[in-house]
Amino acid sequence: MWGFILGLVKNPIVSLIADKTIGEVKHYLEIKKLERVAEIEALKTIQVAQVEASERSWKDEWLTIVFTSLLVAHFFPQTRDYMITGWEILKSAPDMFWWIVLAIVSGSFGINVMDKFKK
Repeated sequence: MWGFILGLVKNPIVSLIADKTIGEVKHYLEIKKLERVAEIEALKTIQVAQVEASERSWKDEWLTIVFTSLLVAHFFPQTRDYMITGWEILKSAPDMFWWIVLAIVSGSFGINVMDKFKK
């Protein structure tokens, strides 16, 4: 049995196939390694850009403060009448106004709602 295995190892065709297979595997692993390095670099670039954009942008905080203030204002007796009057006025707002508000708020929080309604 050992003679058979030793014969296979010394066989030049088996040796050639083994060398080519090992070379292919090494090549494949090298390509995968380079792809991973490129993906990591791309993620770093994207994350840095996101951090820089969020540092300069106050629109999310501004919208959160505005909507929270509107919600809280309903519970104070001094502002309750103004809130009711405001909602009565907004009932007559055209649909385009509400689409714009929806696009601004959803865009600020990273949600693309407009694609869902374009169907």
